[in-house]
Amino acid sequence: MKSSLRAEIVQLRAVAVVFVVLFHLRVPGFEGGFIGVDVFFVISGYLITRNILTDLAHGDFSFSRFYVRRTKRIYPALIVTVVATYLAGALWCAPAMFLDLAKECTHALLSIANIQYWRESHQYFARSSDELALLHCWSLSLEEQFYLVWPALIVLANRSGRQREIILLVTIGSLVGAFLVGRTDPSAAFFLMPFRIFEFGCGALILFVDERRLGPVVKETLSAFGMLFIIVGAIFLRPTTVNLEVMVLVPCLGAAATILAGQNRVTSRSLSHPLIAGVGTISYSLYLCHWPVIFFGRFIFGESADGWAGILTMLLVMFGVATVMYRFVERRFIQLSEPNPVSAWKYAVQFGAVVLPLVAITHLTFLSKGFAWRLPESRLEHARLNGPSLVEDIEPFDGTVTFQLVGDSHAVQYGRGLEPLMKRMRIRMEVLGGAGCPILQGVALRSRNREGCIQARDQALARMREARLPVIFAQRWEIYDDATVDYHHNTEGGNWTNERNSYSKLEHALAQTLASVVEGRRILLIGAQVEANCKINRPRLLQGPLPHAPLPPCPPSRKEDVERSGAKINTMLSRVQAKWPDRIELLRPIDYFCDAECPVVSGDYWLYWDRTHFSLAGSRYIVERAADPFGRLLASTVP
Repeated sequence: MKSSLRAEIVQLRAVAVVFVVLFHLRVPGFEGGFIGVDVFFVISGYLITRNILTDLAHGDFSFSRFYVRRTKRIYPALIVTVVATYLAGALWCAPAMFLDLAKECTHALLSIANIQYWRESHQYFARSSDELALLHCWSLSLEEQFYLVWPALIVLANRSGRQREIILLVTIGSLVGAFLVGRTDPSAAFFLMPFRIFEFGCGALILFVDERRLGPVVKETLSAFGMLFIIVGAIFLRPTTVNLEVMVLVPCLGAAATILAGQNRVTSRSLSHPLIAGVGTISYSLYLCHWPVIFFGRFIFGESADGWAGILTMLLVMFGVATVMYRFVERRFIQLSEPNPVSAWKYAVQFGAVVLPLVAITHLTFLSKGFAWRLPESRLEHARLNGPSLVEDIEPFDGTVTFQLVGDSHAVQYGRGLEPLMKRMRIRMEVLGGAGCPILQGVALRSRNREGCIQARDQALARMREARLPVIFAQRWEIYDDATVDYHHNTEGGNWTNERNSYSKLEHALAQTLASVVEGRRILLIGAQVEANCKINRPRLLQGPLPHAPLPPCPPSRKEDVERSGAKINTMLSRVQAKWPDRIELLRPIDYFCDAECPVVSGDYWLYWDRTHFSLAGSRYIVERAADPFGRLLASTVP
């Protein structure tokens, strides 16, 4: 940079990173601390635009020099963080978790982590933040992508002589885009760079305000209200806040006002303690290391990490690591002299020589499914049983396809449990449907996955009519209520409501679907899913090479409570089944899965891998206990 940072910017960085850390530590009162990232974006927009315009004014702006500066500023400490996180994963993570962590490392090194998380947020089995070791790298990837387009924009704006107007237009366009996209795809508005440019623009536009026209009183007011806006955002905003993509303007404008007011204001002087300046100085290193420390602290030590002793310990560790990383990594590269065009190419080669081998290693880890050789076979088998029940994991064997497994992911989960029966009978199944999709004639979701589910529905129903095979039909029926789906039918009547927990559309659609396929075949209709009584952190189900704290015991549910929660669905399914009693059998999972209580754990194995899906152990558990109805269906498939 051309000059050392002003005091108020260092203070803003300290405030921003502390808010982010407290938010991720789940400290009460800082549920909106995520706005610290928005403050960082404003600061970055101001500094980057200032430096580019200064270089342009002196006639010595160079794209190569700009990108080398940015790479030296961001990548050395990022590489250290990614490598340390990867090594920790190699020591503590089971193969399935290490596979996912390696993928995160690859995308963080390539500065596309935000795109990865956006794409994964649309997946049915999207991981939660507690399962993502490098989640915070989304903001760094987004910032790197910003650097790819912003210099060119500033250069073009400078040539036109309308820098302020063009930056203002782009800023407003980004804000409007974030608002519109946020209506249909909130994760895109959150993760993708075009819809965050307005935050950088808030910082850039400061440069076009004539500070000479702002008197001391105005500046003092801007400084005070600017910091107040940031604090209000950190305390009152929530990830679930309506129109959050617009509401973050509050802390963004607060940060812009604080920078515009400058240093030596009352607010700035009140934050001039050396400790705050120190935190602001190491803020980048602290941001990089804080989340991996929290992630592995919770992963290794479990619930004790979220107690006050655990929080204080994690704070000490992250500040210690950040201080060391700033001194020995970050500062070394900040102080390097600026390169000439020739050395810029040399630096690019050196940069590639470091990053590309690391990308190759992390991608190889992903392709090799997490280096399973790190664990003994007994522990791998335990991990498999505690893992998801995925039909693609069934080992190939000879047999004729004699029945179909139809529905959403809550149908697929029975496939692995049926595997021993199928092998014994030398028969195979055909799986039809889609995760999170109602496979029901005329039914369509009211969600962004609508078209994909319609396609899965139509393909499944067409194949069912064509093959004329016996069917196991299972879905998580209760999520397809009248408020969630549309129903287009060819029968009379049907003044459908749009009420929550009303299933009139579902009942009519199911009856119509079965009527179109039931002739000449047997159908096993599976009732309401029995759900786990607690939230399940999936990575902690599986042990890696080094031990970590297991999930705390999950109490079983009382059978009468489960009966009550599934009564509406099971009663509705009974009415539909009664239309074809000689062709359709209703299997209520509660009748086989539960005794006096409905377990979540059996012996050393968890029967669930999330709240509603069975693990492999759970799939085998219910299929073994419901061997009679499953056996009758499978027996009917054998000539």
